[in-house]
This record gives sequence, structure tokens and C-alpha cells, in this order.
Amino acid sequence: MSQVPENERFPSAPSSSRLGWTPFFDTAALPQRDRFSAWRDSDIRNLSQHFETRPTQPFQARIEGLDLGTMLLNHVHISAQDWHRGAAHLRDQADGLVVNVRHAGGAWGRMGDRDVHARDGAVVLTDMALGNTHVSEASVSTSFVLPRVLAERILPSVRSLHGHVVPAEQAALLTSHLTALRHHARHLPASSGPAVAQTVVDLLALVVHASLGERPGDPEQHDRALRVQLRDEIERNLGSPSLSVARLSRTLGVSRSTLYRLLQDEGGVQAYIRARRLAKVAEALQRRGDRQTIAALADRWGFCDAAYLGRAFRETYGMTPGDYHAMHASGLPPTGIATPIAMPAGRIVTP
Repeated sequence: MSQVPENERFPSAPSSSRLGWTPFFDTAALPQRDRFSAWRDSDIRNLSQHFETRPTQPFQARIEGLDLGTMLLNHVHISAQDWHRGAAHLRDQADGLVVNVRHAGGAWGRMGDRDVHARDGAVVLTDMALGNTHVSEASVSTSFVLPRVLAERILPSVRSLHGHVVPAEQAALLTSHLTALRHHARHLPASSGPAVAQTVVDLLALVVHASLGERPGDPEQHDRALRVQLRDEIERNLGSPSLSVARLSRTLGVSRSTLYRLLQDEGGVQAYIRARRLAKVAEALQRRGDRQTIAALADRWGFCDAAYLGRAFRETYGMTPGDYHAMHASGLPPTGIATPIAMPAGRIVTP
């Protein structure tokens, strides 16, 4: 199992009670003439001084970081530049695999013996021990560095991946996950940082191996990444009446038995879908100004009718949807019965 070892952690772990993106650098308040030199001379995020760069348009940059304890994610908005890392820079002994997920803005150039062309949505891998020359359009990206020893546990050799591009279609699962982290990390406790980092590593391994036409060598890692993919597919289609085990099996290209195994702890795929739909209904009922009828909620979240939703909700939350809404509308603190309850055969349904 490819966990991030304690001795490969970054220097600091998240200090607040919740995860959060922290601004590190922004040229917006600087005069235009000072922006590039401020970025170049400050060695922001251990990046600018490892390359020789030349802006090809008026320079601007904004960089934020998400400290996961075992991984540091950088979210970067930066204007178009030419980048070069040559022999003089290689003496800095920077090492590791740089993973650059390009949400917007392409890049092209030469890395080792590879011609590189990456469009929006692609992932570019760079071995910092080797030189490269490339051009980057104005871009929005998320990047992180994997220590070489960790990268080579889950991937082919870092040297062999220098300049490898994961096409946008194959990188989509990692890209969408990082986009979700951008918007929702603040809702997660800081203690979840290492688990979030592990998910990013698992998804990286999945998309890189897929782009190479291979299967990850670690079955547990493959299952973890596939589980994230399965949950993401379910979440994006919760409101669709056609969401089913058969449809998920076709979409993900795995058997029904594999799907059940991936969500066995949640009671299987159907139980998980039902629990997530009920959780969405509960969220709507908690909003004081929400006037949706039970029938409308049933239609919105894929239940066959209001009566079935009412029975399923009472079975899980211990009260009718109407009573649940009234309890939250009253402003009274929720009682213990208004939470998901244990289901038969060891199944626990949670929102």
C-alpha cells in the first residue's frame, strides 16, 4: 500500500481546525514594472528561482497553497512565459516529480527526448533532476511535488516520465477532484489532510497508468482510486432516475461484483445511492426558506414518488420529512433521533 511515510512529510501540518487555501503571493497590488521582479526574486513556493523565465505578456501571478500535512498543493494563476531549466539550474539539486495539472492554458516545448504539447485539462510530469525548455500560455493550474522515492513506488521511474503528458480525457478524474478540493476543502477538518493527500496520490497513479496503457501495480491503491471514481460518478448523477448498478458498471468498465465490493462497507451500491439521495433531501429540509414539496424533492433526487421517499426517510431518520423540516424551521436543536440510524445486517446509512 503506497502511503506517504512520516519522514516524507512536508515541514508543517495544517494549523487551524479546518483545511483552507492560504494566499502566498499576489501581484495585483504592485506596479506593473515591479511584478515580475517581485516574483522572480522572492522564490515563491520554491519555484521561480529554479527556472529562467521570460514573460511574453504583462506579468501577473497569484498563488495559493493548501497544506495537507503530507502534501502541499499550489493553485497558480500566472501570465504567459517562456521557461528554461538548464545546466546552471540543475546544480540547485532540486529533486522529485513535479505534477502540473493544467485547468486552463496550454504548454509546449522539449523535455528530455520528448516533444511536449499539453492542452487545457492535461497533466504534465516533470523530473526536476533533468532540464527542460517550454512555453506556457496564461494559465490556471494546480501543482504538487512527489518525493522521488514515493513517486517510484507507485509509478514508473521518474526519469522515464519526464515530459509525459496525461491527456485531458484520461486526466479528468484527477482534474475534477482537485477542482472540488479548490471549492470544498474548507469544509473538511485539518485532520483529514493526509487522507485527502492519499486520495490525490491514488488518483494520480490511476490516470498516469491509464495513459501508459497499464494497470497500477498496487491492487489496494487501484481500488481506492476506483472507489473515488465510483462515488464521483454517483454524486454527479444522483438526481437521475436511470442511475443504476448496470449503468455504473458500463460507465466504469467493471463488473457488478466489483462495484459491490468497492462499497461493501456502505451496504453495496444501491444502499449507498439511497443514502446519498436521502442526505440531499435532508439538506433541503434543513433550509428554513426552502418551500419544495416532498413530491418535488422525490422527483429532484430520483425517488419514484413522495410516498416511497417518505417511508425511506422515516426508516433512516426516524421521523417524517415534514417533521424533520418543522424541527429545523423552529430553530430548536435537533434531537438524537433526527440522524441516520443503523440499518439491518450491519449496514450503516450515513449522509
